Amino acid sequence: MAKGPMLPYRDRVRPEWIDYNGHMSEAYYVLVFGFATDALYDHIGLDAMTRERSRTSVYTLEAHISYLAEVAEGAQLEIHTRVLDHDAKRAHIFHEMHHGKDGKLLATEELMLLYVDMKGPRAAPFPGAVAELLNALQEAQTVLPAPEQAGRAIALKR
Repeated sequence: MAKGPMLPYRDRVRPEWIDYNGHMSEAYYVLVFGFATDALYDHIGLDAMTRERSRTSVYTLEAHISYLAEVAEGAQLEIHTRVLDHDAKRAHIFHEMHHGKDGKLLATEELMLLYVDMKGPRAAPFPGAVAELLNALQEAQTVLPAPEQAGRAIALKR
């Protein structure tokens, strides 16, 4: 289990991720953000082995993606993850996907996660050490400005 700040998740856009428009397909944004979410789980002590041993998991209750710039094949990606809020059973997280070379913001994903006891399955409180790490991440990130895309709803503006 990590003690310090979370490092960004890094990846590269693979040829098979490119769609008919010559840019990264929307499904692969979800995949890369999913890898970044898994990196968060590893960081806070909810790695795959721990989840299997404890018969617990984390479910995604809601997700919102904002596609802000086109992403080309071979682009280096760097995903920064923030804990915006959490309670005993849920975590509100936010991913920012940046270009790994120039830092340009490419996309964001906002998630509401739920910790689950798979024996039910039913919602369960995060283990104490996990809750402490979520709290530490959230506290350390309060100095950052609120993400512009966080809390958005999809609607036509009239």
